[in-house]
Amino acid sequence: MQTLGLSGEAKRSERWLKSIFWPTVENAWDVDYLGRQGFWICLIIAAFQIVVSLVTGNPIMIATGAAAALAFLIGGMGVREGNWPAAALLFALYFTALLYAMATGGFPGFLSIILAAILLSNLRAAFLASQWRPAAEGEDRPARFNETVGDKLADQLPRKAWPVLQIPFFALASLLLLLAVVGLGLQMLQRFGLFPHAGPAQP
Repeated sequence: MQTLGLSGEAKRSERWLKSIFWPTVENAWDVDYLGRQGFWICLIIAAFQIVVSLVTGNPIMIATGAAAALAFLIGGMGVREGNWPAAALLFALYFTALLYAMATGGFPGFLSIILAAILLSNLRAAFLASQWRPAAEGEDRPARFNETVGDKLADQLPRKAWPVLQIPFFALASLLLLLAVVGLGLQMLQRFGLFPHAGPAQP
């Protein structure tokens, strides 16, 4: 259990399934666990973005998918460090993409809906973790390990990289969200006939 960064799991206040869909924070072990969990969730979604974009074979989709994956990777580091605005921006990005898929006549798959729900829960977890304060100075806290590849990714990398990458992350994620909102707006206008597709010129 130590290599998973869960050596303090006995001090956590809830089970893992509840921590994914309705997290609460009662102690430092909850804060650490939810931050680590949020990082892995964002990393999985980053991989999901890459795979989906590659399947399309469209160079533009591949480029935007890679940019979104990078945003989720770096944003996951922010979630690990208890930065709830990063979690909020990631949820907004993913949710806007779902709305765009619906506006284009598609319906998001079951997995996409579940991931959106998990990201919303991730936002709740990051916000609660950011608001938690120890009852006393010097209170016992879980250690961050540096033994396995997982430890280096989830425990060590965010602590070192997030202070440097947070400004580029917010710039990239805000740009992606702006483009997504504009694309969604244009699609909605077209869908309601307020911004029709350009057709051949009439004689």
